[in-house]
Amino acid sequence: MISTQPNLAYLKTAWAAHASISAENCRQSYEEAGISFERVNHSWIVRKNDTQVSTMPLRYTRQELRMGFLGRIEMEARKAATEIESVLLRDLSLPDDHVLIVELEESMRHLRRRGHRALAIFIVPTAAAAPSQRISVEIQAFLDAPRACLYAHAMQADGHTGADLLAGCAKRERHPRAQTYGQLGQHIVATLHGALERSAASQPATH
Repeated sequence: MISTQPNLAYLKTAWAAHASISAENCRQSYEEAGISFERVNHSWIVRKNDTQVSTMPLRYTRQELRMGFLGRIEMEARKAATEIESVLLRDLSLPDDHVLIVELEESMRHLRRRGHRALAIFIVPTAAAAPSQRISVEIQAFLDAPRACLYAHAMQADGHTGADLLAGCAKRERHPRAQTYGQLGQHIVATLHGALERSAASQPATH
């Protein structure tokens, strides 16, 4: 049975394998990168520090190996994205006339093409939202480990960014870390709910 939960140990090792032969490490030898190969029939089993991270044909280029890493990473990253999205959809109470946008496919394209590690998530107002109650939230959830960066602001009537809604939050709330992506989603929900409650309490009373 295929697990629906991401293999976090694999993600960590596979990202490390990709980084060890990319960018400033592009000329590093496989041995120096801690990458080894074992031939099995007509394929190579690729390992990073004893953890299998990919399978490659007998003939391949360094670029194809990097892309192979990213292809396997994407499968686990999609599981991570699904886990965090399900928590947000279930538990996050959005302000009236605001919507949650998870840019999964765009984030996966960036992952495949450039090794980009973040899943972009936004909360934005619809056209029906009252100008005085509009907020803008950006969540960058990282796909190498359960961690994220949160940004939340009130929006001014002219559409420009207003007050920082996370101004009173600790660093661990703005940049949460967790053991799983489900727990990360719960941390994000708690931080945003707290920020929205403080924002609502500071609004002038209407009569």
